[in-house]
Amino acid sequence: MSQVSEQENKGQYCQFVQTADGSYILKPVKVPAHIKAERAERIRQREIRRHVEENRRRAQAITRGSLLFMGLTLGLFVVICCLFLNLQNRVNHRLDIIADLQTQVEQFSEDNDTLENRLEASEDLEYIEEVASGRLGMQSPGAGQIRYYQGNPEDYMLQYQDVSAENEE
Repeated sequence: MSQVSEQENKGQYCQFVQTADGSYILKPVKVPAHIKAERAERIRQREIRRHVEENRRRAQAITRGSLLFMGLTLGLFVVICCLFLNLQNRVNHRLDIIADLQTQVEQFSEDNDTLENRLEASEDLEYIEEVASGRLGMQSPGAGQIRYYQGNPEDYMLQYQDVSAENEE
C-alpha cells in the first residue's frame, strides 16, 4: 500500500499569497489530516478490491486437480449408473421367468384337475358298464354264471386251477 506524502499537492490545496511587489502567487498549503486519511482509505480499498479480484480469478479457475477430481467423480457416477441398469435388467428378466413359471404352474394345475376328473369318471361304475357294453360288446353275467363261496376269515386258500372247471365234470 502506498503512503500519502506530507507534501502531496494536486492543485486543490493552494493559497493565493500576495508578494511584496503586489503580485499573487500560488503557495502550496499542507493537506489537512482528514483528507490524507480519506485518500489513504481509498487507496487501501482499491488494493483490497484488486486482491479480491485476483482471489476470485484464482478460485474460478479450474485447476488440474479439480479437473481430475471432477473427471473421476463423473466416471464413478457413470459406472454406478451402468451397474444399476444392469441389475435392474437382471431383476426384470428374472421377474419374466417367474411369470412364465407361474403360467406353467397354472397350466399344470388345470391339466391335473382335468386328469383327476377323468380318473374319477373312469371309476364310476355306470360309466364302466356303459363302456363295457357299448364299446366292447360285453354283457352282464346271467344268474347261472355267478357263484358264491364261503370261507373262514382266519384261513386262506390257494387256487391251483379254475373252480368252474371242476363243477362242469
